[in-house]
Amino acid sequence: MRIVLTVFGLFLIGSASPWCAGDEPKGTPAIQPSGSSDHREDEKAIRAADEKFVKAYDAGDAKAIANLFTEDAEAVDEEGDIVQGREALGLVFAELFEENPDSKIELTVDSLRFLNETSALERGHSKVTPKDGGSPEYGRYIVLYVKRDGTWLQAHVREQAEKHVSPHERLKELEWLVGDWVEEDSHAVVTNSCRWSEDKNFLLRQFTIRIGGKTALSGTQRIGWDPSSRQIRSWVFDNDGGFGEGFWTRRDNEWVIRSHLVRPDGHQETSTQVLMFVNPHQARWRSVDRSAGGKALPDIDEMVMVKTPPKPE
Repeated sequence: MRIVLTVFGLFLIGSASPWCAGDEPKGTPAIQPSGSSDHREDEKAIRAADEKFVKAYDAGDAKAIANLFTEDAEAVDEEGDIVQGREALGLVFAELFEENPDSKIELTVDSLRFLNETSALERGHSKVTPKDGGSPEYGRYIVLYVKRDGTWLQAHVREQAEKHVSPHERLKELEWLVGDWVEEDSHAVVTNSCRWSEDKNFLLRQFTIRIGGKTALSGTQRIGWDPSSRQIRSWVFDNDGGFGEGFWTRRDNEWVIRSHLVRPDGHQETSTQVLMFVNPHQARWRSVDRSAGGKALPDIDEMVMVKTPPKPE
């Protein structure tokens, strides 16, 4: 029954990873491996630096923002204008806050790639909402983080104007999911099939869990782009009346999805799903930070999904 209780959460998630030479799915940007296999602590530090930036921006604290940059930092705005140096950047933000007091900013990190042990490249989107409730301004950014004396600081920032990208393009990096997949152990067999919707704006998945040759659970999932939160999201429904959703964030070579599930009896479950692309025919999945009814549950060890070959015509 372990697989019945846990695989449902699998369909709240998606995947991305480094691709092997010759294995890269069409339309998927490759991520080069970092200098170390484990940057979890560094990633937490960079996420914390992002949070400090947002907190300082919302407070209109130009000095606090300036301290998040290196002494020789450089920033390039959408028009190509360049500002160099921590002090100059502090003056720019001070002027910005004077002209636009009490504006709020939201950052959505699309990817974080470690180039080596002391540098990382972050890509994301920003949303600035003015105090008077006017229309938010959207943009894209690239930040080069460097590690100086144990602290991650912004060394180079480039802002770019937001361009319209179709939902289909947003999901292209998950196109490798299209096809039939199977996960099997001595107790159960889990199969799922993924395809594009007719309008190509969603990925649609159907799953079935069989135990002893009989169907124990089945359902559907829809994966799409949410322009309001600027995230990939998923919605899942099972044949027992349960439903849930997941919010996806890319982390280096994985997708991390915070999921929330409502069971037919009203009980709620939360978990963090992680799915890694191994090659076009295999993926690895695990679930951590699980809870049900407010009580902690044990993590689920890594499981392997294998794509089944197409049937002969």
